Amino acid sequence: MPGVATEAPPLRRQYLVAVAVFALLLVASFVLFAHLLVEQFSRSYLEDVLLSGRAHAEELARQLGDDAPLYTVVEKRQEALSRISATLARQDVIQTAQVFDERGKLVWSTTTRTEGLIGGFPDANAELVLTAPDRVVETGTTYEIRVPLRDVGSVVVSVSKEALAPRIALLRRRLLLHTAVAGGLSLAVLAAAVAFIWHLVQRNARLAARRRIDEELAALGSLAANLAHEIRNPLNALSLNLELLEEALTEGSTDEGIVSLARAEVGRLSRLVNDFLVYARPSPPRRERCEVGELLGEVAALLRGSCEKAGVALTVTAEPLTIEADRGQIGQILVNLALNALQAMEAWPKRQLELRAARCGQQVAVEVLDSGPGIPPDKLPHVREAFFSLRKGGTGLGLAIADRIAQAHGGSLVLENREGGGLAARLLLPAAPEEAAA
Repeated sequence: MPGVATEAPPLRRQYLVAVAVFALLLVASFVLFAHLLVEQFSRSYLEDVLLSGRAHAEELARQLGDDAPLYTVVEKRQEALSRISATLARQDVIQTAQVFDERGKLVWSTTTRTEGLIGGFPDANAELVLTAPDRVVETGTTYEIRVPLRDVGSVVVSVSKEALAPRIALLRRRLLLHTAVAGGLSLAVLAAAVAFIWHLVQRNARLAARRRIDEELAALGSLAANLAHEIRNPLNALSLNLELLEEALTEGSTDEGIVSLARAEVGRLSRLVNDFLVYARPSPPRRERCEVGELLGEVAALLRGSCEKAGVALTVTAEPLTIEADRGQIGQILVNLALNALQAMEAWPKRQLELRAARCGQQVAVEVLDSGPGIPPDKLPHVREAFFSLRKGGTGLGLAIADRIAQAHGGSLVLENREGGGLAARLLLPAAPEEAAA
């Protein structure tokens, strides 16, 4: 419908723009969330490491918490200090642990390394720049945690930034990876939701278009009924009077030819009105079990006289198949297709017409095959459009009606040019339930 064609592109553009904006906002939200998450977890990990270092410093201060002089206590507690040094070495991020006296002079220290640990008494002139107690001091390469040691000194544990950086970087990578996976899954869910919503939008658009078509067809059907009432009866009366006039005229007179021509034109108008009424107000199919071979035999009997008159060889080939369909409507389609084939072969040297039925998957294919000129490829997509005709004087409604009847039966009408010449009109209909299950 024209309305759908003009409304769909703007709707699609608006929908895609909304989806793109929402996707960008979602990606931006995930990026911001990932940044905040990484920063928060990195800070939390650093705080955990510093708290652990402070706990080790307090344990070291507790081991040295004796009333004896600090140097004496350090000498007595060498075993405990070695155990604490080994524990600090396993932390990998503790660089040094040092003990200073109240004057800031280094009394004892240990330095952890990957190949072991080095500890013991320091050089005589090693001193500490005194800082405020109970503080974490950040230097260029370490975080220094200072814990008071009674009133006689302090314990300083240094956390290496160089050893801490790879761990924080690994934590960041893992957090970013997990966030990216979560974001990818969210975007996949969003894409699925977008596709489903677009499917619903398209479905609603199709339903709205179908509703408009149904409304137009209803109005057209009412118009066709009035048209049939106003035109068909006068046409019948006119045809009857022309027939009586033709009988009253002497045979071979000029007036008789004019009357015959008038009767032919009245007949054409009558067929046009009838076809228009059938197209505008299609009746639902009254389904019944039909033997396809029997149906083709009835159609062939109706066509035999026309085929003999036109010099067309008619053959029927049918497998024993059954369909559930409206016998009258399907017969109407096949007769119309066969008559079209006969008219197409009027001036053709080779004239053969075949009615054939065969199984095609879950469907039954009923074919009308001719040896005529076929349909030009550029015209083939349009022959089923209403009022489109390749034959002079044709109504252009025959194939449109046939296509509509096929769809009402849950099937389709396929028109193809044959490789050896001619046209294949294939009517595909659902097989009867027991045959479809076989």
